[in-house]
Amino acid sequence: MYFRLADRLSKASVEHTDNERVRVTEGPRYDPERAGELLRRESGYSLMEVMVAIMILAIAIIPMVGMFDAALRATVASGNYDEARSLANEKLEGIRALPYERPGGAADSVVELYPPATPVVGTEDVFSFTVLTKFVDADLSNPGDSPGKSQMRVEVEVEWEGNSYTTTGYVAGG
Repeated sequence: MYFRLADRLSKASVEHTDNERVRVTEGPRYDPERAGELLRRESGYSLMEVMVAIMILAIAIIPMVGMFDAALRATVASGNYDEARSLANEKLEGIRALPYERPGGAADSVVELYPPATPVVGTEDVFSFTVLTKFVDADLSNPGDSPGKSQMRVEVEVEWEGNSYTTTGYVAGG
């Protein structure tokens, strides 16, 4: 049988085995010098050592939990930003795909669906978007509301949870 050395030191002799465990046997071969040496080499942890180790681990792990929380928040914010950018580009490309204007003021043209200086507002999931158009000159400057110009600047702004993303494009008549 294998026991801890201190349990039966007073009545037993001590022998070492190959795996460094202490084997205690009953008998007259008790050697106090050898027993003292083995007692000094005996390894083990006290309750205080275990408590200190647990405290050190706790102090090291608690900041890591905060880092995981921050990483999760950053991931969610990044995902929302990507969705907002995608929605803004989708709206802009949808407007670019429409005809600029049709003779007789067709109801499916950019000029009719998105009249200059009149914001068009909508929502999708947690996002709200605003499309604002203005007529511009041939050199894409001097935005205005007069219909005499054959180009429009289209600005799409997407807002969510206190954040926003804006993209701008141009639409020209044929």
